[in-house]
Amino acid sequence: MADTSLPETTPARTDSVLDELLAEGVEAGIFTGAAAAVGTSRGIERRMTAGTCDPETEAPITRATLFDAASTTKAVVTATVVLRLVEEGVLALSAPLEAYVPPLGDTERGRLSLRHLMTHTSGLQPYYYDPDWDGAETAREAIYDAELMEANPGERFAYSCLNFVHLADAARRATDSTLEALAGRFVFEPAGMDAARIGPVGDDVPLAATYEREHADRALAGEIHDPIARALGGESGNAGLFTTATDLGRFAATLLSDGRRDTDEPRLLAPGTINRMCENWTSEFDRPHGLGWRFARECYPAPNWSRDSFGHTGYTGTSVWLDPTADRFAVLLTNEVYCGKEAGMARFRERFHGAVASERY
Repeated sequence: MADTSLPETTPARTDSVLDELLAEGVEAGIFTGAAAAVGTSRGIERRMTAGTCDPETEAPITRATLFDAASTTKAVVTATVVLRLVEEGVLALSAPLEAYVPPLGDTERGRLSLRHLMTHTSGLQPYYYDPDWDGAETAREAIYDAELMEANPGERFAYSCLNFVHLADAARRATDSTLEALAGRFVFEPAGMDAARIGPVGDDVPLAATYEREHADRALAGEIHDPIARALGGESGNAGLFTTATDLGRFAATLLSDGRRDTDEPRLLAPGTINRMCENWTSEFDRPHGLGWRFARECYPAPNWSRDSFGHTGYTGTSVWLDPTADRFAVLLTNEVYCGKEAGMARFRERFHGAVASERY
């Protein structure tokens, strides 16, 4: 039974290896600020913060700071929503996309199964965005009309944001609801994620700024960094989650405790669903992948994490990893993209996860 309501008054420490690592990341210019949470199925054991939300304001990162989670949204929000709808008999992973998205009827893309989308074996190209899109409806129609297939379904593993754009569309249409409402009902409420929300986010909350160089060339605070998600107003499924390290830690602890915070709370996911979600659904390829989640491989997340560990990362500099064998999770939220993508985040993340698995906190 996970105690995921660790009080905000928990005394802060600044003397652990993890504290030193976060401070080093700020000093090295990998990110301007970071927040982290580590723990087990019983709840959060340690939380750390370092640096500033925005170099322009120099506002410090706190436990209340929201980070743009970017592609971590795929696993935490969209995959969870889809699997809950499977549990409720609303969706079937074996069903073709056209069963839920009529505009794709009688098309090659419409015949893709939801399973192909969840496991990145659909054959869709990695990304598609046009800066001339004028609003969410224009963007969605352009995505429907575009030629996006690069391979036959099941022929290859190729990570694609478009897989989760289509999954979110299927979930929205099947329930006649918004992704924001589905996330609140099926993710945030059962996991106790009190601060998490689907962006864009107003300036009434503390936010870690990102910097979007390719299409905007300016700092973003509360606007979604990912261009597709920004164009679709947060309803894209591939990005758009804003969360604190505490809330993402609560989500991870809930997954590790068989999907329920305590006996009086609704389930996040059934234990059987979590077990199947964490199986390798792409064994015929050299990239192990579950239903929305990545698996440990080589030095990823770190060599002292078990082969059963699973997680996801986000382009902005975010990640969540869980190890059911060791009963451990690690959340690391940064705004790496503010500083650029060449400052060594991959190596930093491995060092962070190595220290967590060695209990250096």
